[in-house]
Amino acid sequence: MRLSKTAIFNIFLAVHAIVWSAISLLRNLVSIDIMEAIAWGSFMDFGTNKHPPLSGWIAYAYYNLVGHNDFLLYLLGQIFIVIGFIYIFKLAKFFLSEEKAFCSAMILEACSYYTWMVYINTYNCNILMMALCPIITYYFYKALKYEKLSDWVIFGIFCGLSFLGKYQCVFFFLAMFLYLIVCRKEQFKKKGMYIALAAGTAVILPHVLWLIKNDFFSFSYMLERTQSETRNLPEILVKLSRIFYPIKFIADQIISIAGCVGIYLLTAIYNKNIQYTNSEGKSEDKLFLLFMGIFPIILHSLMGVFTGERVPGVWGSIMVSLTGIMLFYFFPIKFNKNGFTFFTALSYCAMAISVITVAIFMQFQTKMFLSFPYQKIMPEINSVWAKETNNAPLKYAGGSNDYIFEFKIYNPKHPQIVLDTFGHSNPWITSEDIKENGVLIFVYKNDDINYFIGQISPYQALKDCPPPETHLYPVKICNKFNKCKVENFYYAIVPPEQKI
Repeated sequence: MRLSKTAIFNIFLAVHAIVWSAISLLRNLVSIDIMEAIAWGSFMDFGTNKHPPLSGWIAYAYYNLVGHNDFLLYLLGQIFIVIGFIYIFKLAKFFLSEEKAFCSAMILEACSYYTWMVYINTYNCNILMMALCPIITYYFYKALKYEKLSDWVIFGIFCGLSFLGKYQCVFFFLAMFLYLIVCRKEQFKKKGMYIALAAGTAVILPHVLWLIKNDFFSFSYMLERTQSETRNLPEILVKLSRIFYPIKFIADQIISIAGCVGIYLLTAIYNKNIQYTNSEGKSEDKLFLLFMGIFPIILHSLMGVFTGERVPGVWGSIMVSLTGIMLFYFFPIKFNKNGFTFFTALSYCAMAISVITVAIFMQFQTKMFLSFPYQKIMPEINSVWAKETNNAPLKYAGGSNDYIFEFKIYNPKHPQIVLDTFGHSNPWITSEDIKENGVLIFVYKNDDINYFIGQISPYQALKDCPPPETHLYPVKICNKFNKCKVENFYYAIVPPEQKI
């Protein structure tokens, strides 16, 4: 029996999710990003120390639903990738045949953001946004096309959720606004857009109030990420960086979709035809795809022009979802009898190549974020904690971001993580909490322990206490060929106040 194209697409989605979740089992632990998100969500607040709160809420709720199972935690990221694929298909149907709409989603199997990046990060706010950005784009177009108030309300709600997912969604909002000015000025005289604005505002209002209350300190993280590479540069190089970093950001996006273009060209060669324009397309549709598919990338790159600071290429991962739609719309291919079958085979080949590459990479790697030996570390640290605190509960742990979140997930005591608030007052854990319950500080550099106690809220309360003893903790990581690397960590145990 010949499968329908819908069935083929659904099977592709299931295979993608299962294969990429399964290959992640080659890791020794889930990514730092999902562990951090679970730590954020455990505070059940309207903000975090880095990003808006939605990714944390979802991760923590999911973690409590499925329990600690690495495969299921890997699957969380794939769930949002699949949702993104579905809405790319739904959006593509407004512009393309159903067959090409399926292809517009499946072609992203060759995009590094949808494969390698998800493998490395498993789940984070970027992966969440790879679902939300196609959703808001779909409902924006649908609301404009049919002008139903229900679509405007849904659009507004998802815009609000997108803002709670990652602040970079504002570049999509700017692109939408510019499109309305250029092509759909009449919408400013209709109530639909204002209803959407009201719905979105209602969704984000608690977070905005949280930001105001906490001095917008979570924006410090973005500034730190962008300034990290230009802080010590000579002035002339800083000026040149206003050109270099935007170009590099755009180049990163082009490189990320190179595999998609390759699949498209192979498909065109197989079908022996390709056109260079879509003469039948409406000009408003062409502009819609250009505004929503390209403008967010351009607008984001302009951050580097205005600030002279680095724009991390991975931030563009939420902005390439329309790649397939634009390829098939602006350069249409007429499929022959087996054209769709050939394209599907190419998509699976892209999946296989990426998975095999990951598997080979994992045989050689000695990276701590993929192979942190928590099975050895947690019992040993817990034993020392119990000895030095007279078996007090391990309630709080803090330290280097890359290596402290493992304690939240993989330590059976599941301590709350003391988040770095970049010099601002910690809204979740007070100095009194730290002094009363004690804290484990686990860092990558010895000097960081004194830095945390001297600079970071709420550790500052410990400055009046006897300085904790610092312990060297070497960690050895070996790959499958017995090539080993030793990383030196340090930890200090501050016992509860009544035990000092």
